[in-house]
Amino acid sequence: MVPWEKVLYKHQNYPDNYTDGTFLRDLKKNIDYKEVSYFEAFIGANLLVQEICMVMGFVLVYIYLYNEWLPPNLIFNTFNCLTLIGFLLHKFSYINSAFFDMISHDLRTLLIYIVFGHLFSPVLYTLTDTISTDTIYTMTSFMLLIHMIFFDYGVNATIVSNSLSLSAAIFASICLASRLSSAHHAFILITIAIECFVLFPHLQVDTGFSLLITLALALCDLYFLNLICVFATVIFLISLLFIIFICPLLFVKYQKYKENIYGPWDEAVVEDADKTIYF
Repeated sequence: MVPWEKVLYKHQNYPDNYTDGTFLRDLKKNIDYKEVSYFEAFIGANLLVQEICMVMGFVLVYIYLYNEWLPPNLIFNTFNCLTLIGFLLHKFSYINSAFFDMISHDLRTLLIYIVFGHLFSPVLYTLTDTISTDTIYTMTSFMLLIHMIFFDYGVNATIVSNSLSLSAAIFASICLASRLSSAHHAFILITIAIECFVLFPHLQVDTGFSLLITLALALCDLYFLNLICVFATVIFLISLLFIIFICPLLFVKYQKYKENIYGPWDEAVVEDADKTIYF
């Protein structure tokens, strides 16, 4: 009997699903496998917790603005002071000969935003005014979820999309702005959204997603959430503890069962893709 060959262009007297002992000869598993320690998994979980706390903080700002439990200008000035501190920390890490040029450029950008922000706040305030509140809250939840899914947590993955993540967060803030009592409230909320979702990620990179920032955000969220609902505070705290402590433990425990198979059937991969120059 004619021996079987691993070819498709020749008719052979064997079933279509026939294989011999050499078919899986080139099979490889877990190439370049690197075992992740609990500390590394913990640091990775910290990135997710930090972003969850930031999103929760933004939602709490909206709740306090909507119910007017705190003066709007107090919230606005507090976030502006924190942003100024973060801005100085960010800029002082890049001090060079063009430092003052960067400062002047940033001040011009800030002035342009303040002018156009106040001009367009009435428009943004009424942009989704005709949509029902239930629909607004559903869209906001969906957009914030998209923001967290596609956010850049420092992982080189195809799912990461900074533009989509940022657009979803800003769209969520515009949706919520229409539920507030005035255009000034809407301007404050959108400004805080830009500070949280546009400027804060730069500080996160500079500080290496510090655990101290995560702790500060979590404590602030828990304090102001506790003033609203104790049960929600407990659920939020349990969720954070589960993500940052239990999830890394489960990942480390079950990573030994991971199996990625490789063989000649895989698509071709350009080995020097990182060295490619794009024009």
